[in-house]
Amino acid sequence: MQLVLICALVSQVVAHGYVSQVTVHGTSYVGNAPDHDTVASPIRMVASNSPETNTSSLDMACGQGAVNVPLNAIAAPGDAINFTWVSGMGGNWEHEVGPVLTYMASCDNATSCTTFDASTARWFKIDQVGKKSDGEGWVQQDISEGQNFNVTIPHNLAPGGYLIRNEIIGLQNAMAKGGAEFFPSCTQLQIIGDGTAVPAPNDTVAFPGAYNATDPGIIVDVYTDPNTTYTFPGPPIATFVRMTSQQNNTPSISTSDSAAKFEPLMPIIVPVPEDKSEIPFIEMVPMQADTPERRMHSRIMRKNVH
Repeated sequence: MQLVLICALVSQVVAHGYVSQVTVHGTSYVGNAPDHDTVASPIRMVASNSPETNTSSLDMACGQGAVNVPLNAIAAPGDAINFTWVSGMGGNWEHEVGPVLTYMASCDNATSCTTFDASTARWFKIDQVGKKSDGEGWVQQDISEGQNFNVTIPHNLAPGGYLIRNEIIGLQNAMAKGGAEFFPSCTQLQIIGDGTAVPAPNDTVAFPGAYNATDPGIIVDVYTDPNTTYTFPGPPIATFVRMTSQQNNTPSISTSDSAAKFEPLMPIIVPVPEDKSEIPFIEMVPMQADTPERRMHSRIMRKNVH
């Protein structure tokens, strides 16, 4: 009897885990094991591989005892981000049942998140997956089989510092209140580019605060009727608006759920000088290959016409 109990406890500890690596646009960043600060990383280090079970805890933001880290991963709108989840012992993630949700939050419109307090963040949801499209199990099961979890940075997202919060919720014990297990992980990003999209104000939430312990997707029996449609906790996928003022971040009208729509860009009118021997034209000049900002810049040149 004692041996059975010990084995059960060991299995439970091994099953818990954390994000060991994040890959942004092909660049991989290794994270630290819980409470083992050995490498500089943009992944906020947690103090434990255990889940949070209290929806009112401050650790709902970025995980158990998560701390700020010195790096920001460079990303552009539309970039793919891959999260590698592992068990507490370093092997494959152990849980199979429950959703995977991804949020982002602006770090107070700064270019860096190294000093940003996640408890003050306003989060917007960019992705949520539950059961597989064929109905055979959950997407989380793919993670337990060693697959990375992939998500895309929203297109045209305004530049600046952001936290991206990838969260696994374990529902294997969610039949009773307090049984759901939350594993949030935060990575610090610096979004580059000239995007103008920001989340609609009504689509942002706080952690804690976004979830309630009695929400349908948090207290739920996923075994009695596995074919029941799952209700995701938290807000819907965010809609985006165009930022009309970089100074005060005042947004314009909102858009549909699936993608942001923006006012058409006006062409740049370059006046032709009276002296037709000098005709201005716009040349697209790529930045150096080793720069992290993968953008094109334009400059007006003067071309002599003979």
